[in-house]
Order: sequence, then C-alpha cells, then structure tokens
Amino acid sequence: MKKVLSIVLIIATVLTVFCGCSSKPVQSGDYEYVVLDDDTAKITKYLGTADIIELEIPTAIDDYTVTVIGKEAFKDVQCITVVTTPDTLTKIEEYAFANSSLKKIFMHRSPLLTEIGAYAFSECKNLIQADMPMDLVTLGDYAFYYCDKLKIAQFRGDPEHIGTFAFDACPKVRLYVKDNAQRTKNYADQYRLETKITDSTGK
Repeated sequence: MKKVLSIVLIIATVLTVFCGCSSKPVQSGDYEYVVLDDDTAKITKYLGTADIIELEIPTAIDDYTVTVIGKEAFKDVQCITVVTTPDTLTKIEEYAFANSSLKKIFMHRSPLLTEIGAYAFSECKNLIQADMPMDLVTLGDYAFYYCDKLKIAQFRGDPEHIGTFAFDACPKVRLYVKDNAQRTKNYADQYRLETKITDSTGK
C-alpha cells in the first residue's frame, strides 16, 4: 500500500511540474497572478475598481517579471480606458480583455509579444484603436470580434498568421500596414478590409 501511495505522489509531482500548475493565484494590489514554471508571472485577474484613464500594466509584480496576460484577466472590467502593455510581455491569452471598457490598447512597447489569443478583445464596444507590436506572429481568431467602434488597427510588422474573422463585425476598421507587409495586405484583401499604407515608423 505504501509503495502504491509513493508512486501516486511521484506521478502527481511530475504532472504538477509539467502542466505548470505548481502555484495558486496570489493577490498583489490590483492584480491576481500565478508564478509560471520559468519563474515569471501570469496575470490571471485584474481586481481594480477605480476608474483609470491610462493604465500601464507593470513589468513585474512582487519581483516576478510579467510575461503573460491570462485568459479573461481583464474580461468585463469596466474601469479602464487606455492600456499600455509592458516590454516584458510575450503572450495575451484568449478573452483577456473581452467586453471591457477599453478604448485604446497600445502593445507596441512589447517587443517580445508574439501571440494574441482568440477573442482577446472581442466585444470591446468602446475600443477605437489597437496598436500591435512589431514582432507579432499570431493574432487569434475573432480577436477583435464585434468591436464596432474600432477605427485604427495598427500593424507595425507582418504577422505570420491572422486568425479567421479577426475583425468580424468591425464595420469602421482600417488596417494600417507597411508597404512590405504582404501577408497582412493579403488578409485585408481576403476579408475586404480597408488598408492604409504607413511609413517605416508606423505613423
């Protein structure tokens, strides 16, 4: 019996290590986070309730570098207006900002950010501007679904993959792209999205 229990404990420990489930959410100020296997932090929930016009997500929480904004972390939050992501960020998970009061999201200061998940900004009814990072690789399916006031989607690079209907139900959107961003331009043509060519600085 003891041998069986020992084996079970070993298996449980191994699974914990490999699935990244080694920590429970911790609250620090306006944020709830978990520590990932690489000793960085994933924000799992925004707890702030005071109206904030400009929110700069921190580069670190309790000395842990913030690398991920987790699934639904800012979902339904109605007290934020303009958000700037940190230069340490590598990923924004699905539904991260869905149905929030967000008006502008600036991600160009996050050079390591390569992935934005499905529905990440869906149903942000006040969103008018989204500025993507230079080295974005993947923009998920329906990422900006039903952001019906969205006017500016700034692409500073040329993602390898832009998901299905990433800008579905965004009747006013225009994609700002570089002249050599052929993949993004092809995507815009496929979905009949208006584009505007920008210079090398993304202006």
